[in-house]
Amino acid sequence: MAYYSGDLIEEVISQNDIVEVISEYVTLKKSGRNYMGLCPFHREKTPSFCVSIDKQIFKCFGCSEGGNVITFIMKVENIDFWEAVEMLAERANIDTSRYEVKSYYNKMDASKKDLKETLLKLNRDVGIFYHNNLVELLKEKENPVKEYIIQRKLDAKTINKFGIGYATGKEPLYDHLINLGYTKEEILASGIILENSSGRMYDRFYSRIIFPIFDIRDRIIAFGGRAFSSKVLDKTIPKYVNSPENDIYHKGKTLYLMNFAKREKLDNIIIVEGYMDAIALQKFGFENAVASLGTALTENQARLIKKYTDKVIVGYDQDEAGQAATLRGLDILASHGLNVKVLKLDREDVKDPDEYLHKYGPERLKKCISNAISLVEFKVSILEKNLDLDNFDSKVKFLTGVANILSKIDNNIERDLYIDKISKKYGMSPGPILKEVEKGLKKKNDNDLVLDMQTLNKKMQLMTNVRKRQEQYIVALLLSKKKNIQDEILNNIKSSDIENEDVRKTFDFILSLKDNYDINKIDILSKIHDEAIIKEITDIMYIDISGYEEKLLQDVLKNKKKEKLFIRRDEILKRISEDISPDESEILKLELNQIIIELSKLK
Repeated sequence: MAYYSGDLIEEVISQNDIVEVISEYVTLKKSGRNYMGLCPFHREKTPSFCVSIDKQIFKCFGCSEGGNVITFIMKVENIDFWEAVEMLAERANIDTSRYEVKSYYNKMDASKKDLKETLLKLNRDVGIFYHNNLVELLKEKENPVKEYIIQRKLDAKTINKFGIGYATGKEPLYDHLINLGYTKEEILASGIILENSSGRMYDRFYSRIIFPIFDIRDRIIAFGGRAFSSKVLDKTIPKYVNSPENDIYHKGKTLYLMNFAKREKLDNIIIVEGYMDAIALQKFGFENAVASLGTALTENQARLIKKYTDKVIVGYDQDEAGQAATLRGLDILASHGLNVKVLKLDREDVKDPDEYLHKYGPERLKKCISNAISLVEFKVSILEKNLDLDNFDSKVKFLTGVANILSKIDNNIERDLYIDKISKKYGMSPGPILKEVEKGLKKKNDNDLVLDMQTLNKKMQLMTNVRKRQEQYIVALLLSKKKNIQDEILNNIKSSDIENEDVRKTFDFILSLKDNYDINKIDILSKIHDEAIIKEITDIMYIDISGYEEKLLQDVLKNKKKEKLFIRRDEILKRISEDISPDESEILKLELNQIIIELSKLK
């Protein structure tokens, strides 16, 4: 297992411009010296997500998330620190082997990383085992598995390319893994092997065709198993069984065959529902095809797509379940700024792209793809399909529903064109539709105003804590890179002087770094693993004190001196009010008088 020196972190940060990296996930627009966009970590209508090209940090003023390029990748990809470093190193073509060291992590980090690497290695061995099983079965004259493979038109090239396999039995895989040196605990952690109540081990995917699921780095992170038994028809066994989520597999963050699709120059991505749909499309030359590993598209999958293209064509099954899933997914994709269209197959005798391709061929499917309809058109078609437009009440319901759909379009020209098109198609004046749309727009604007006010309140909350801001200035001065100012802070400010816990922890952390590093020459964020300190120091880094350091230093020192004098004044007043000797009272009054004089000088 590879461990790396801190020098790798510095190179990764220097070779991965934060604006370029974040732009692969978020649409950013230049705003003065910074870039702004919608935060990928919480829902918002107005941009609160700020990226500084000068400081190479990001900060959301709505949800307070912040950090550097490594922190961003950790959060958006849901991976640990060193996985993010490796991912960014790969992005920048950095040779990580030059930075390998024998021992670097603490025991807990090493144990966690060891488990992940073990699971990845185990999955690879399992994938080979399953694939070899299928290859051997296909050499036989005939068997049910071979019949199914022939029926689904899976040739040797396709089987090899996508690593398709077969789970032969309940016990052989466990024995095979034990023989390879894996422990029982490691095997059970993968979720591939299960243990029954009597202690017997069995294969989760027993007697199923196996589809390895890859991450974008071509590593097997999970498996999908499809039953082909006749029992599936009478619903006695589930059609699909999938790996459970674990340290290396998160279903909602993965798209099946995305590792193959991203190798191409993508004009768009075609998202389909099942393994076989994606495989069939890729087999016939549609190498931009992926599958969503279920019908419910997620925010994370939308962000993954956004890294590679802004255009998406959704080609789910044409049954009602598929269409309901498409509706949910379309809204999620559109909310991330993707241009979304829906694939409508021109034949009703097929239910999915796989069946269509084998029946009518790729050229005809290309025409369907080029004629894919927009989000609005798809929603209107669903409304029309479910209502009888010859019925008066149904027609009213239909047009009210259409107005509701159109009121969600932000572009005025696009909205007006749809109103004109729909009114002509259904033979009525555009006026009534427009009035209903305007009612919907008013409601939407009211809701947006509430959301905007919530965001504004969060921003104001960050700015109103004057005491905390004063203490943040102390840390900002410590990070100013001006040695005389840093020395003044260190000589006059102690950790105990800082009241806010997060600021104090940040101050202490920087002091701890001074024992081993020149804090003016390192990327401090790369040394932090505490979530609270990352958020706090990012917030402080956004305080622009350039040109005001000397004045701010004097204000900070004066305020700290005043605070101490006020505290001592209150202590004296309390003591004087108690039953004390005349001599002590006289001494305290003299000290109090001196404090009052000092305070008057500091005003």
